[in-house]
Amino acid sequence: MKEKEISKLYNSITNVDNQFIEEAQTKTKKKNGWLKWAAMAACLCVALVAGVLFKISVPDVIIAPGFLTITVYAASSDEEITMQEGIGLPTDYKWSLAMSSRPGLPLKLSVTEYDDLSFEVSVDGGTLLLWEGNKITYLGSSFNTRNDTTVYWTNLSRTGESDFERYMGTTAYINIIIHEGENIVGYAVVEIYTNDLENEPAQTYSAKLLKSVSFPKANGEYQKITAEYVATEMEQIKSETQAGQR
Repeated sequence: MKEKEISKLYNSITNVDNQFIEEAQTKTKKKNGWLKWAAMAACLCVALVAGVLFKISVPDVIIAPGFLTITVYAASSDEEITMQEGIGLPTDYKWSLAMSSRPGLPLKLSVTEYDDLSFEVSVDGGTLLLWEGNKITYLGSSFNTRNDTTVYWTNLSRTGESDFERYMGTTAYINIIIHEGENIVGYAVVEIYTNDLENEPAQTYSAKLLKSVSFPKANGEYQKITAEYVATEMEQIKSETQAGQR
């Protein structure tokens, strides 16, 4: 574009702006009021657009109370209770390596509403194991198991054929993701904790169900729940719990 054309265009824009300024200064109060309403409407439109964008960025997930049943057994008997969200275990149900007749704190995972169901279980701190008959199987930090399985949490991690390492943290977490086939239908987070860490090797551990959530079908179809979404939600629960304990 030539310099003369640029100058002409600039002058045209400048003159239009000056004209609008002069007209705005001579408008009546009624016109000024209309301008205020127009500005408010513009702000409202911006807010609505922002709201739509925010809604798009957040998964549209329908949640419901969890249907997972976690049964806990007394330290030295077959008495059992069902864990309730946010409530710690009674004294008789707390576990100690030195005092309990079981190799770990027992948690039976079961759901009756679904048929083809499995649990994806992981642990942050300590170790989970299976105890079947006289055989103890130490599990990895993440594993899959079937419905109605009892897992045991222990503060001992196996590091060799006959070598063990004691977990010295005051808090551990068990993460449970519930699958029906390829679909995620719920999750739960269990906290394992102790208040007498220095009482080695007889530390007493308790457990609390922090949160249990289910994802019901929407219009008869499974919701598209991703593993990333569930992992983020579980980490948020643990972070809020830790913040509340400070």
